[in-house]
Amino acid sequence: MELSLVEIKEKLKPQLKSLLDVDTFKIVAAERKEKFWVLVIQYQEIQNGPGGVAHFLQTKTTALNVEPDTGKIEAIIQ
Repeated sequence: MELSLVEIKEKLKPQLKSLLDVDTFKIVAAERKEKFWVLVIQYQEIQNGPGGVAHFLQTKTTALNVEPDTGKIEAIIQ
């Protein structure tokens, strides 16, 4: 049975934490392509400034192929 996008987002949380070290993200686009959901997510990543002293957040956008029945990430497209 196919999961809802809300259920898929919950299933993505531990996967994105282990793969990209991402705690919070938002789904900004979702489209069904063949047998996968293609999800575009945005998240913030800490970046070091010059000399490693200053830190700032950089917003990144990544696309994911997600299996609709399990919520498993099949591919990350950066």
